[in-house]
Amino acid sequence: MQMINGISEIIDQYDTFILDQWGVLHNGGDAFAAAVATLNLLQQRQKNVVILSNSGNTHHFSYQRLTDSGIDRGLYLDVITSGDHMRQNFQRGAFSALGTQALVFAWGDGENSQVLTDCGLQSCTVEDASLVLCYGIDRASVADYALDLAAAYARDLPLVVSNPDLVAMNPAGGLTLCPGSIAEAYVALGGKVYWHGKPQAQVYAMCDELVAGWGRAIAVGDSFDHDIRGANTAGIDSIFISSGIHAKELSSAANITDLANEYAVQPSYCLEWFQP
Repeated sequence: MQMINGISEIIDQYDTFILDQWGVLHNGGDAFAAAVATLNLLQQRQKNVVILSNSGNTHHFSYQRLTDSGIDRGLYLDVITSGDHMRQNFQRGAFSALGTQALVFAWGDGENSQVLTDCGLQSCTVEDASLVLCYGIDRASVADYALDLAAAYARDLPLVVSNPDLVAMNPAGGLTLCPGSIAEAYVALGGKVYWHGKPQAQVYAMCDELVAGWGRAIAVGDSFDHDIRGANTAGIDSIFISSGIHAKELSSAANITDLANEYAVQPSYCLEWFQP
C-alpha cells in the first residue's frame, strides 16, 4: 500500500474511476469541497467516472441526492447502486423460486411500496412469507429485529438484502445503522442471505458493462469490507479513504496496514480525503 496526497499523483495510470458515495463524496449532507474539485479534475482529464453505491434505492434517487449535495450530473458517467443490482436480479428471474410473499424490513420513508412493485413482491406477515426483503431499518437497534428474525429462521426463509453496509457515516459525523447489520444477524442465526452491491463481483461486472470495458480501472472507497474487498475481488486497484467509517480505528500508516490485514484485504493506495 502506498500513501498518496492526492488523485493527481496517480491519475495518469487509470482510465476509469469507480467511486463510493458516502464517506468519499459526502456523508449525506453537502458534498465535500475537495471531492467536487477532484471530480472536476477527472472530467478535465476525460476519465470515466462511475459512482458505485451500496444504496438500496435506485440510481435515479442517487442523481437527486448528488445534485442536492452540490455535485453536478455532468461530473460522472452514471450511478450503479446495490438497489439496482437487487432489482435487476428480481426482474431477470434470479429469485423466481423464492416466491412473491415478503416480510419487509424498510426505511420509514414510505418508499417500500415502489420497491415491492419493482421486485414483483407483496408485503405480508412472517407467518405467510416465502422470503424476507431487507430494504431498510426503522427500528433503533438490531436487537429490535430479533423476534422477527428468529421466526423467519424457524420457517427457513431466505433473506434478500438490498444494502450490505453495516453502518454509514451521517452528516453529524456519527454512524447510522444499515440493512447489512440485519443480514449479518440473520447469518449468525444460520439463515440464508442473498447479498447485493459491493463487494459482490456481479455489481463490478455491471460497472464494466457500463463503460464498455474498463481497461485501467481503480476503485475509491472508505470501507475495507465493501470497497476494498470488492476491488480486490474484481481484480482492480483501489484507494482507501482513511477519513471515512474506519477513521476512529486509525492512527498511523502502520495501523492502516494492520487493520487491512485484519479484514484480509489489500488497498493499492491510501489517501486521507478524496482530493486533487
